[in-house]
Amino acid sequence: MVISDSSRVNQAIRDDSSLRAPTTVFSFGDPNGIGPEVLLKCLDTLDLSSVNPIVFGPAEYFMALYRDLGLSFDWRQVRVISVGEYPYPPRWGELDRKAGSIALKSLKQAILFCRQEGVRLLVTPPVNKAALQDAGFEFPGQTEYVASFFDCDNPTMSFFSDKLKVMLATTHIPLSQVSEVLNTEMLVHKCRLFRDTLQQLSSAEPRIAVCGLNPHASEGGLFGTEEELLIKPAVQELNRVLKREGFFGPLPADSLFWRAVQGEFHGVVALFHDQGLIPLKMVAFESAVNVTLGLPIIRCSPDHGTAFGIAGRGTANPGSMLAAVKWGLRLIDS
Repeated sequence: MVISDSSRVNQAIRDDSSLRAPTTVFSFGDPNGIGPEVLLKCLDTLDLSSVNPIVFGPAEYFMALYRDLGLSFDWRQVRVISVGEYPYPPRWGELDRKAGSIALKSLKQAILFCRQEGVRLLVTPPVNKAALQDAGFEFPGQTEYVASFFDCDNPTMSFFSDKLKVMLATTHIPLSQVSEVLNTEMLVHKCRLFRDTLQQLSSAEPRIAVCGLNPHASEGGLFGTEEELLIKPAVQELNRVLKREGFFGPLPADSLFWRAVQGEFHGVVALFHDQGLIPLKMVAFESAVNVTLGLPIIRCSPDHGTAFGIAGRGTANPGSMLAAVKWGLRLIDS
C-alpha cells in the first residue's frame, strides 16, 4: 500500500487497533547499491504482521525493484511513504550525488517521523558516505546524523551478534586522533550505556572487557601511557559505581576478542573503529548489526556497506538486514 502523505500514516497508526506489534520504520539507503534490495528481501522473509513496516523512499523504485527480484510479500501490509523520485533501473554501482540526495532525504523524513510519532524502532539500510557528502551531508555517518535530531550527547556505536558484541569508544575519526579524543569521562559514559543494554538482554550481570589502545595494552607503560592515564581509571570508576567487578581491562586486544568469542566476556569495548570491526566482521559478517546507543529510539543498521560491486545482480544477502530488525525488536521487548 502506497501512502504519499505521512499524516495519513500517522492517523492510520492511531486508528488501526490491529497494530499490536511495534512499528518498524525503514529508510531507503543508496539506490545505486544493495540497500533497497536487502530491505525488500528482508520484508519478503519476515512475518509482516509482527513488524508493521513503514518504508520511506521513492514508491515507483520500490515497486520496480520488487518485480525484478520476483518477491511475493503482500504490499498491503507495508505502508510506504513516497519520498521524491529516482529512476529505475538506477546506475548500479556508481557514485552519484543524486543518489546521496534521495538517501539523505528519506533518512531525514524517517527520523522526523520516529521523533514526531514516538515510533521506537528505526532501521537504516546502507548509504554511501561520499555520495552523501556530495549532496551536502556534513556528518561522519548515519549514527551521528540520527543523534543530531535528539537531545543526545555522545551517541555510541555498538555492534551485536550472537557470537560477539562490541562497543566503539570512538567512531569515524582518523587513527591519529584517537588518543586525543579518548578521555576517562567519555569512556565511563559510553561503557555504562553498553553495560545497561547488555543487562537488558540477559538476567545475568554482564562481564565486559575493555581493550588497551597500544600493543599488549602498553606492556606496563613500555608502549604508551593511555592505558594507565585514561583507560584504567575508567575501569576502576565503573567497578566502583557497580560495587562489583563487571569491567575488566585494559586488556591486550590481540587476544581479547578470541576470549570473548569463547564466552569469557559478554561484550568488548574497542577504542577505535577497526580495532572492533575487524574481529567482529571476521566472525559475524552476515549477522552483525549496528546499534546506536544513547538515543530515545532504537536505531539498527546492517553491518555492511552499499556493496557497489554486486549491486543490480539480485544476489545480495539480506541476513544482516534481517538481523537488524530482529535485534531491534528484541531490544524494544527487553
